[in-house]
Amino acid sequence: MAPFEFSWQAPEYEYREKGAAWYWISIVVAALVIGAAVWERNFLFGFFIVIAESLLLVYANRKPETMEFALNEHGLTIHGYKSYAYTDMESWSVDEFGDTEWPSLFFQFRRRLKPPIKLKIPKAKIPDVQKVMKPILPQVPHEHSMLDTLEELIRF
Repeated sequence: MAPFEFSWQAPEYEYREKGAAWYWISIVVAALVIGAAVWERNFLFGFFIVIAESLLLVYANRKPETMEFALNEHGLTIHGYKSYAYTDMESWSVDEFGDTEWPSLFFQFRRRLKPPIKLKIPKAKIPDVQKVMKPILPQVPHEHSMLDTLEELIRF
């Protein structure tokens, strides 16, 4: 295989703007779950919900950082420090239906317990990725998971 490198910059994840109602609904749901935990005298679970809700409120308003992604003859490199070899990957897919400006690029691993990697990519770069990846890994149609649907539903 001839040496190559294809790189791009993209947001770390898709940011969805949240209004005050989103935060209030989150707090009310957490309070109801904490109330149920206290009712059942499961104080450890109640404590877990308090910690989880605190983290949710902190990270819900965090803006994504711009990351550097690169595909080369060895595999995928993220922000210059995390690498994934093609030999560990089974397939890849593109989901262009959600965010039209920044579609999602997925890499599925051979090991079933390892979740797929989801990256953002500029729409204009998709043909270049298809050209580079065609001889390396098979492209499969993207199937939305329940987690993808839940993420879109709660706007996280």
